[in-house]
Amino acid sequence: MDHRKPQTILNIGEYLLKNKAILSERMDQLQNNDSRLRFAKNNDYVISLREELFATIGEGVINSLAESESLKAEIKSWGEKVADYCIKNNVNLSTALLILPFYREILTEVIEQHCLEDELPLHNSFFIYSKFETLLDQATYAFSHTFLHQHIVELEHAKSQMQEISVPVVPIKQGTAVLPLIGDMDDDRSEFLQKRTLERATELELSYIIIDLSGINTINTWFAQHLNQLIDALQLLGIDASISGMRPELSQTIVQLGISFKHVAKFLTLEQALLQHSAYA
Repeated sequence: MDHRKPQTILNIGEYLLKNKAILSERMDQLQNNDSRLRFAKNNDYVISLREELFATIGEGVINSLAESESLKAEIKSWGEKVADYCIKNNVNLSTALLILPFYREILTEVIEQHCLEDELPLHNSFFIYSKFETLLDQATYAFSHTFLHQHIVELEHAKSQMQEISVPVVPIKQGTAVLPLIGDMDDDRSEFLQKRTLERATELELSYIIIDLSGINTINTWFAQHLNQLIDALQLLGIDASISGMRPELSQTIVQLGISFKHVAKFLTLEQALLQHSAYA
């Protein structure tokens, strides 16, 4: 094995560490003609992240840490910071990933230059390149994994918020509220409807609630069953419930599903339900 190979790797590491700012400027030059990467142009934080990766890789190979867990942890930390920046600044994953090939291009230029200067055999040059390629692969994985994980967390949070909005138990006077349902009711939303309505009805100390279906597009078996169970649970809590806005097509679907709402008062419109309740209140 050529004894110059370790020294060449050391030289490359020192070059990356000492010239991180120059290499970052080189990144700017390469990205200059791609309008999709405008967010990274003349951005101090992005520049610091670029310099950090070059320095991390350089210091890692100088200290013979290329295979160490500590270097992997540093690269993972870098990937997490990049992902966090992209998400907060609405940079999508496909756009962010366009930057990574430029790191490879610059590293390839640096490695090629040093291997030629040291007159290394081709197989040694490939060996050195593979070491740095592995580190870049780790950075790409850390970024992508963190980006997707954080994105999923944010989507779940948004879904939770949407569910809250989709079950608006609206108090109209002491002890009375309206639950207007809008859109499509899938299985998850039907289950959340049942749970959240019972919670809100208890919090508001309701004695009467009108469930308005005029904004519902369609009714499926799961929603009809959950609605039936919700009404039963409300009545067990001592809360009277009625249904309004049952359009002809919805009533036909319910009949076809074999589900009965005989135990609950039904009104064609919300106004009728409110008038009827006011008359007996």
